[in-house]
Amino acid sequence: MYKAARSFKGRDRKFSVELWKTCRVFGLWQAGLLSAILLLSGTGLAQLSTASLSGAVRDSSGAVVPSAKIVLRNVATAVEHSTTSNGAGAYLFLNITPGTYTVQASAPGFEERRVPEFVLAVGQAAAIDFALSVGSQSTVVTVQGVTPQLETSTASLGTVIGTRQVNDLPLNGRDFTQLLILSAGISPINNGQGGPSGGQYATPEPINQTSTIPSVNGQGNRSNYFFTDGLSNFGSFHSVYAVPPIIDEIQEFKVVSHTDSAEYGSVTGGIVNVVTKSGTNSLHGSVWEYFRHDIFDAQAYFLPPGTPRTPYNQNEFGGTVGGPVWLGKLYNGKNKTFFFGAYQGFRFSQTSNIPRKVPTAAQLAGDESSWPTQIYNPFSTVPDPAHPGQYIRQPFPGNQIPSSLISPQMQAYANFVFPAAGPAFDANGDNVLDTTPETQTINQWTARIDQVIGKNDSAWFRYSYDTSVASASGGLPGIPNVNTNPNRNYGGSYVHVFSPSLVLQGEFGRTVAGANASAFFTKGSADIIQQVGFVPSFAGNYTAIGGSRSLLPQLSINGYSSATENISNHPEVPSSYQFSGVLTKTWGNHEIHTGGGYISNRFLSPIALSNLTYAAQETADTNPLDTVNTGDPVASFLLNAPDSAQRRNINSETRPGGVMSLFVQDNWRVTPKLMINAGLRYDLTFNPPYGTSKQIGQNGGPETGDVDFGNGTYIVQWLPPTCAVRGYAPCIPGSGTLPANVVVSPNKKIIHNTYTNLGPSFGFAYKVTDRTVVRGAFGIVFDNWSGVLQIAQNIAGLWPDIGQQQAVNLNVPKTSSPTPTVTSQDPFASAGNSFFPAPTPFAQVGFMYDPNLKNPYSEQWNFGAQQLLSSSTTLTVNYVGSSSHRLAVGGMYNTALTPGPGDPQSRALFPYIAPTYYDRSVGNGNYNGLQITLDRRYTNGFSYGVAYTWSKSINVGGDGYFGVEGGAPQDPYHPARYDRSVSGLNLKHILAVNTLYDIPVGKGKAFSTKNSVLDYILGNWQINNLFQTHSGIAFTPAISSDIANIGQGFLTTQHLNRVGTTGISHRSAAEWFNTADYAAPPLYTFGNAGRNSILGPAFWNLDMSLFRKFPVGESRRFEFRAEAFNLFNHANLGQPNNDLNSGSAFGTINTTANSARQLQLAGKFIF
Repeated sequence: MYKAARSFKGRDRKFSVELWKTCRVFGLWQAGLLSAILLLSGTGLAQLSTASLSGAVRDSSGAVVPSAKIVLRNVATAVEHSTTSNGAGAYLFLNITPGTYTVQASAPGFEERRVPEFVLAVGQAAAIDFALSVGSQSTVVTVQGVTPQLETSTASLGTVIGTRQVNDLPLNGRDFTQLLILSAGISPINNGQGGPSGGQYATPEPINQTSTIPSVNGQGNRSNYFFTDGLSNFGSFHSVYAVPPIIDEIQEFKVVSHTDSAEYGSVTGGIVNVVTKSGTNSLHGSVWEYFRHDIFDAQAYFLPPGTPRTPYNQNEFGGTVGGPVWLGKLYNGKNKTFFFGAYQGFRFSQTSNIPRKVPTAAQLAGDESSWPTQIYNPFSTVPDPAHPGQYIRQPFPGNQIPSSLISPQMQAYANFVFPAAGPAFDANGDNVLDTTPETQTINQWTARIDQVIGKNDSAWFRYSYDTSVASASGGLPGIPNVNTNPNRNYGGSYVHVFSPSLVLQGEFGRTVAGANASAFFTKGSADIIQQVGFVPSFAGNYTAIGGSRSLLPQLSINGYSSATENISNHPEVPSSYQFSGVLTKTWGNHEIHTGGGYISNRFLSPIALSNLTYAAQETADTNPLDTVNTGDPVASFLLNAPDSAQRRNINSETRPGGVMSLFVQDNWRVTPKLMINAGLRYDLTFNPPYGTSKQIGQNGGPETGDVDFGNGTYIVQWLPPTCAVRGYAPCIPGSGTLPANVVVSPNKKIIHNTYTNLGPSFGFAYKVTDRTVVRGAFGIVFDNWSGVLQIAQNIAGLWPDIGQQQAVNLNVPKTSSPTPTVTSQDPFASAGNSFFPAPTPFAQVGFMYDPNLKNPYSEQWNFGAQQLLSSSTTLTVNYVGSSSHRLAVGGMYNTALTPGPGDPQSRALFPYIAPTYYDRSVGNGNYNGLQITLDRRYTNGFSYGVAYTWSKSINVGGDGYFGVEGGAPQDPYHPARYDRSVSGLNLKHILAVNTLYDIPVGKGKAFSTKNSVLDYILGNWQINNLFQTHSGIAFTPAISSDIANIGQGFLTTQHLNRVGTTGISHRSAAEWFNTADYAAPPLYTFGNAGRNSILGPAFWNLDMSLFRKFPVGESRRFEFRAEAFNLFNHANLGQPNNDLNSGSAFGTINTTANSARQLQLAGKFIF
């Protein structure tokens, strides 16, 4: 024990001396920088974009060989890395650019051992051991069959998608995320807002593109993180990538999850890292164009036969080039300075014929006789003397509304917004064709430079930029919507080798994503705004955009098309900086990594819009059981009885938040067969407070608030002056005395930082034989990114501000006002005048959150084995499990505590506070899965990959944030009682298969005609396939009525009752499940049908590409490509209608989950 202690102290002293030498060499400020990197560290993902190679050098008897020289050489660039084995015979290469390498080991008195070309992949921790024989050092022995395919150094789960797969597999829209399904554990569900096309704050996709933002190992699909070259490339609003990489600039990418390394973290799902190509010693590149046209496409499944296809043209073109930097006699960068550049353009134009449904002239005149259900007069509503707490109202005979009750302002409003209706031409009742053309122009480019600076230093820098301008219909003819998205991602890395046992890597990154949208009626809306009589506090006074114009509110009549004028500029969604660093020390058989980094998080967005929604309930029978069969949204509109309203006038900004992390990791090679990985990671989440000090006094500034339903108080984040002093909102109304139950945050924040994110990790890899490895891991991971920016942004403009206003159930009968009293012209009349907020904050509705909200975390484990079946084929089998906690549960809160008659507000948790959307971290979930992968490396012109997952994911209450991503519990106070079930992310069986096959016909192939002409004609063909299939998505039979009378409005969260078990013998689009098995629950009760108790349609799809290659010399070729997406034109049905209130549509399907067959032609020149 004493000797071991002395040895440790000696090593510690040596380590200190090396650090002191470092400080002397670098100087004081460099040492300070090193200290800052190590002490102010964050995500710690520096080596995610690189590879490492380690091993041990022994002699033929098994004794270690210290001071052996090991040289690792990049085949493409001739760049060499050298090191020496330490006293334990161990060696380590870190921060190695993925690529093809050779490695050799030599020592005095021993023969040199050399391993021929092998591939180091992104994120790979490869291991190659050397056994040196006594002999002459000049004797070189080539060792065959040691290509590192088995993971003998880590138990992390992950799959590398290589260059050939990225470039050759058919990708609809050339989006790399479609290849994420090639990893086991990937559930391809684009849930709610969590996709690139998920909303105005997300990265724009090319039109006609398919993308996948999946659930990884049962976690939410907003729990992933995206990197490019190890630099954050993350859109933190919707948790997607910010700048999409060009397909031809991708060298490879990897999905990492369930890691046993503390170096990776900050999300509970998957970490996706794309590695871009770098230049080599020879000039190389490519030029391409992909072409699509409507004549190549099949007819959509649900369109009537004979319906003409919508004409469009689509072109995707670009090129890449890379090589050594050469400036004639001035500079020759061969072997040390390399460049790579890529450009891609996308052009799309389409003559649209979009079906729209608008009210007919007869309907707008009050003749609702064509409406199939009875309409009631809301102005006749009186209390029901026989049933206290209920109301009765009179029907309109023949569904004819007297002209005296019709609002002429509403008729003028409709006549301006809606075009004249023609005859209905489809089953949906569409009666107008919207011919607004759809166009999109995208330009993307990337530039990268790599530099070798002597033997001990190297660096690289990359700049990526893309901009998109898209124009399309805003929802109706005459109102085009224009979106402009400028996005950029740039940064670099620097590596310094202090000694063979001490290496430092530092990184810097910057991401800025913008999304600017606007929509205006082409005929001008100023006159109609005045004619209808919209008050300026609703349709004007948009200080967020300078107050220069009014905007016509969106007219949303349920069941009909709608459009809105709006200005939604988002110059920074998000804006982030990244600083990270890792210091690695080799210490005997230990590799000790320490460091981390910091990623900031900021949001900036001026928004101006308003809308009105009209529903059937305002003209329905007041008996909740009859609302399914009564009422008409058009009638509610004509009677000027809106159901809900919204207004946003926000100069929205969050102060910089972010995530800082520290980690230490020890990878210990216990024996030549056993590797132990142990680590500890600490994440400190700086939740961004809403608003900045420069915004004080502006709508959407920091003077906002949030409800705390833990104690019934309303928290004002930053106290403004009184309205009398300031003269406009945000301000405190009245005398300036805060209303009862309103408090001021003591630190000008509402949500607080999380200080307890301490996550240990442990894993092992045991090499049973040279062909078999057993691995296992356990770790606790915290999710610091999912929803963090949107949560902060959602409270923008709330009381004492008026920047964000929402109101629901505006004209639902109440004891105080049984008949409609709120008009469309001034829907927030009860909330205050044109400039001031309401007297109290308790009537407002917003997307609020628990001020004590905690970030989710997950305990994750896996155990499995890898088997090398042949020199090119590997089988991997894993059991993967997790238990997740503090998941977000959303939907309406502060509804009635129990179902029952009467005013539900009187039975609420806090009767003086209106029900509102409210997120709480009270959910939990678990995941268990069997994951099997079978991979064959590209050998002899053939490769394949098979990924199969059999799993079950269970959670409570919902599958995302704000109650809009996968639903919300029907009983918000007991979410587990009715809503613990398989999650909406659960796909029981998932199978993905990809193949690349050079048909072996032609000169030099297995089959040759021995005729050069015929060999040229018949040879050089390649066929590639991408197949996927999975089980259906579960859903809940529900009703968009407040049957329980708890005050949650007409959200579709209340379950139906299961009244039968007959089932259905043949499922079809006309009836996917037996609708007779379900009925509305009795009045004042919750339904008993289970959440996600019905399974939707299964899915399968095959995409294929066919290449004909035309060689041009030794290193150049032209390729003609034909690609088919949904080759067999198989219609995968979408999800069924699950709402009983939808009448005959209940249980039917009228959408598909994939497009009809699409063909694409391309030409590509590679040199």
